[in-house]
Amino acid sequence: MKDIKLPLTRTVSLTIDTHNVDYSNAVENGDGYLVVPLGAVIDREISEKMDKARANGGKVLYSTTSIEQDLEGLLLRYFMGPFVKHDHRRDLFERAILQSSALSFSSKKELVSKVVNHEGLLKGKKKNRLQSVLKSIMEWRNAFAHGKVQHDNRKGCFVKYYSGGSKELNITDEFWSELETVFKDCSELVQEALENLEARAPNQ
Repeated sequence: MKDIKLPLTRTVSLTIDTHNVDYSNAVENGDGYLVVPLGAVIDREISEKMDKARANGGKVLYSTTSIEQDLEGLLLRYFMGPFVKHDHRRDLFERAILQSSALSFSSKKELVSKVVNHEGLLKGKKKNRLQSVLKSIMEWRNAFAHGKVQHDNRKGCFVKYYSGGSKELNITDEFWSELETVFKDCSELVQEALENLEARAPNQ
């Protein structure tokens, strides 16, 4: 399959502490002024980090869509029961409500929470963990969907986005490891809740 290349804007910055400038490598420019090298604003390593952040950000968006479909599956099973044969009402509920843009990820998250709590589909700390990971996933999805990947010589790679105010998400290997754990936990918790729901007798 073709690997497409689309135009992208790169935003990089160089933060300077004017009180602690290293003059040891300063040279005269011939006009009586000292020129102090400040380092690279962008180079191959920085470009590769930004490209990797964008690529991983795309995976965050796709994985969030997968999580959202799992939430829809749980809600469909709860409200419409198990699939037996084609049912116009079931099909309409799935397409016109669950998959509609009118029902946001946030709304599905809250609705799933109510179903899980009301039906006791997860026990103990798992209920709170599900809400916590869903909240994190929603925040990260919004950051990568609407934010801008940037790089600063001091802060490194980060995503600048707006969510009730201007925010920044620092992109480090530790962050990616945490993100992987959160997505894995979320997928397993939603699947466990669905399995517990499916295991119940029809009249429960």
